[in-house]
Amino acid sequence: MQLLKQDMTSLFVDVGRDWSSKAIIAALDRKGVSLRDLEEELGLKENSIRNVFYRKCERYEEAIGQKIGVNPDVIWPSRYLNEQRISA
Repeated sequence: MQLLKQDMTSLFVDVGRDWSSKAIIAALDRKGVSLRDLEEELGLKENSIRNVFYRKCERYEEAIGQKIGVNPDVIWPSRYLNEQRISA
């Protein structure tokens, strides 16, 4: 039995919940990008971008979202929930 693409996504990502660091790294890997590649592109010290897994870092979130091909609010909905309510 073949699962639909959206069903496969739910195996790794819970819609409406923040993605795990492993899911983010896997999504970047599928695009051929490593965290180190992003750090070099942004001019960051080694392992600096990992802060994005623990706290809001809009610059890093935006860079990761662009590389994966989704908006940061899809990856970290809890961080953007209040902003969405205010702008609505």
